[in-house]
Amino acid sequence: MDRFEFCAGLLGGALLSALPLTARAQAATSAPLDTPGAVDMAGRLRMLSQRAVKAYLLAGPGMAAEGAAALLQESLARFATQLDALQSYTPTPATQDALALLKTRWTPFQALLAAPPSREGAMALYDASEVLQQAAHRATVAYENVSGAPLDHLIGIAGRQRMLSQRMAKFYGYRAWGLYEAASDMELHLSRAHFTAVLTQIESSHRVSAATKAAAVRVRRDWEPYQQALFASKDAAQMRQGSARVAALSEQVLAATEELVALLVAQARAR
Repeated sequence: MDRFEFCAGLLGGALLSALPLTARAQAATSAPLDTPGAVDMAGRLRMLSQRAVKAYLLAGPGMAAEGAAALLQESLARFATQLDALQSYTPTPATQDALALLKTRWTPFQALLAAPPSREGAMALYDASEVLQQAAHRATVAYENVSGAPLDHLIGIAGRQRMLSQRMAKFYGYRAWGLYEAASDMELHLSRAHFTAVLTQIESSHRVSAATKAAAVRVRRDWEPYQQALFASKDAAQMRQGSARVAALSEQVLAATEELVALLVAQARAR
């Protein structure tokens, strides 16, 4: 079982784990891809589309700025590297088309994140991150459909938990900035409901191994304090004060979901 290696920074007294990578994930871009690995990697791009904006918002006034710039750059670098790696494995026209679309969405997204954080930039990223996440989701589903295997589908939905962990932190950031407050609050609640439902689905699935179910239990353990922090207040000033804790817990849940996906990938490869 791979262990997560963390490069941590102190954010307003809370620990932000900036690099929740397994040795497997770090080596994935150099090893030949297969379908489970491609589903995993494309799914991770969904997550990175949200994590990068989370980091951008954390660098804003009154937020958990320390370490946010490094987190943003690391997220962008991983996205670019893994998008390039996926080009080596496009077994169907659907995967080829999905990656081509993803690449076109990635270029303007990068450009928006190159500028210092501003309200105008955050407003532009609100839509751009959604468009990029949807393109990454399309690519993930295209890879799931290569085999149509139930375990490949489970990798996809477990990988979406990674995205949701960062999506909730992103919308928390928008609420803390006082931007798109009603829409962001709605998205926070929808993402929480989806995260909880999928976690229950994985825990009760007869297809997953005992080790995978144990990993799902660990995700739930880390999820409980995270959701409490996300919904502790709707006051923007108090949310800014709580941003360091939300940032740290979002990375902790991300690390736990990475472990869960890694176990499902290993199980799919052993089938």
